[in-house]
Amino acid sequence: MAFYSVVSFDGETRDWLMYKHPCDEFNTSSKLIVKPGQVAILVHNGKIEKICEEGSYKLDTELLPFVKAFVKGMYGGKNPYPLEVYFVNKRLKLDLLWGTSDPIKILDPVYKIQLRLRIRGQLGIRLSDYQFFFQTLVGTLMKSNYITFDVICSYFRGIINQKAKKILSSYIIGNKITYFEIDPHLDDLQTELQTNLKPELEKFGFNMVNLSIESINVPEEDLTALNDILHKKAEYEQLGDNAYRTTRGYDVLEAGAKNANGTAGTFMGVGLGMQMGSQVQGGAIIPPAQPQAEQSGKIACPKCGAMIGKKAKFCPECGEKIENAKKFCPECGAEVTAKQKFCPECGTKLN
Repeated sequence: MAFYSVVSFDGETRDWLMYKHPCDEFNTSSKLIVKPGQVAILVHNGKIEKICEEGSYKLDTELLPFVKAFVKGMYGGKNPYPLEVYFVNKRLKLDLLWGTSDPIKILDPVYKIQLRLRIRGQLGIRLSDYQFFFQTLVGTLMKSNYITFDVICSYFRGIINQKAKKILSSYIIGNKITYFEIDPHLDDLQTELQTNLKPELEKFGFNMVNLSIESINVPEEDLTALNDILHKKAEYEQLGDNAYRTTRGYDVLEAGAKNANGTAGTFMGVGLGMQMGSQVQGGAIIPPAQPQAEQSGKIACPKCGAMIGKKAKFCPECGEKIENAKKFCPECGAEVTAKQKFCPECGTKLN
């Protein structure tokens, strides 16, 4: 490996978190420059020897006491020694994007339909415990000379997804709110999610600076199904029970009449309409047609069922007395009661 007399890093990309300098061989005249917003970790034989904040350092025996153990050799009589230098970015990273990788399946507690929710937002973090991070994650995450914030976000994605799914579903079910009522509760969800995620990030040396929820959404088909329910609910509340059922009955009949199968579709619609009508108090959706016998001026005998005239007092088939037979004025035909002595329509005296 080439020898560097001055070791520094300019930060070639904004997304870098940790950078391992390619030089691993130094002598007592080597110089280390740590720029603003950086920290340098000096490692010898896998052990952290020094953590240097921003500034200029001479890598000699005063800074690194272990150098005294090396004998003089090459490089003009200087003391050569192996050393690894890692630069750490300690600036805030506020634009890390997070979101659930797959939808959260939840039963809407108000309208009882399954929704597939997705939640996404933005995260701000800063590496604070450099030594702990180096000892726990560098060997796992560093595949080349760089560790980027994207790698960190990918590493924590599983934790974020797990916490976000649990918190969102528990909040909706526990508070019995529907999808259209979520937005006023975003601050509460954000606070709860931040409280649960902060300790998880601190386990690896990171401080959570900020967390925001940008959106909670569902697929278009789920939103359409929910809107249909809301429209029907609003229509029901505006029309009232009977009027709503009547209107729906006519809709069923109209749909049946438009069926491509013609008569079969019409009868299907009529059947559905009559079935719905039987559930309405006070009458069917569409008032049923009067029986043929009633339209022709006849009634059924309560004993034998024979069709007889409305004015008959006895059944001509079985002789049953028709107690509930209607009485009519012999002059004008108006319906009268047994206790009336005169017709209320024409004044004729009644027997």
